[in-house]
Amino acid sequence: MAPHAECAPANGTGSTTSSPSSAPRDVFTVNSPNVTYTEDQIKSVYTYRTTSVERSGNGSSFVVTPRETVYDFTVDRKVPRVGVMLVGLGGNNGTTVTAGIIANRRSLSWETREGPQSANYYGSILMGSTMKLGTDAKTNTDVNIPFNSVLPMVHPNDLVVGGWDISGMNMADAMDRAGVLEPTLKSQVRKEMAAIVPLPSIYYPDFIAANQEDRADNVIEGIKACDAHVEQIRKDIRLVLLPKRPALYPPLPILTTPLSPGTSKPPIILTRSLSNGPPTPSAMLTSLLA
Repeated sequence: MAPHAECAPANGTGSTTSSPSSAPRDVFTVNSPNVTYTEDQIKSVYTYRTTSVERSGNGSSFVVTPRETVYDFTVDRKVPRVGVMLVGLGGNNGTTVTAGIIANRRSLSWETREGPQSANYYGSILMGSTMKLGTDAKTNTDVNIPFNSVLPMVHPNDLVVGGWDISGMNMADAMDRAGVLEPTLKSQVRKEMAAIVPLPSIYYPDFIAANQEDRADNVIEGIKACDAHVEQIRKDIRLVLLPKRPALYPPLPILTTPLSPGTSKPPIILTRSLSNGPPTPSAMLTSLLA
């Protein structure tokens, strides 16, 4: 949980927000000529080495040629506000994710059949796992740090959550309909959830299960893909998220990265600005340590 993230009222546009967190503290710094720090950025040079293999004429031997590609990485040190727009916001996953973030922001506890439960992010790769940084110079033992401390990353509590749904039911009622959360938790987040109403959604009957038809009371006109639908979705994103950086993903309880405007392929890790594409987290750490 993050005590710095305070809950704020929903903004009335199908989303919920939190107060921005303070600037993150660097857990480690890299002592390398390939890494430089400025007030706003971390810049690093990483050489990716591999080998190219060619067969000889008769195929009985090989010629191996080393290859090197130099990457320049630039990471923003200040974490921006990040928006997540859920497709199917009022569904089981959308209501659970939204209520879970609210519960964590407020450090809520509630009663269950097994006893008291407190909000946490157990099970989250970002919040609940570690990464090996290196070996202690004195003890020769492994040094591990929280995964979310490897680079500046958004805290889930600071996400701006919004989205679309073919049902216009507010999120408190949708939470009841889903029947996932404990009643004692629902009662504590009901006020915030009731203030969130999904934006009207595109509705293509051939794409959505037939048993959802009765819920489709909050739809954009038209049942086939068209430019007007694309423009409407763009307007919705601007309304809820901009100038925040948006992230689009289906209604799954998985946190993805923000997409820059015009980006069609989602990157891999939460909230970073890179000048040369989306490498894996381990490659990013390697580039800092190079």
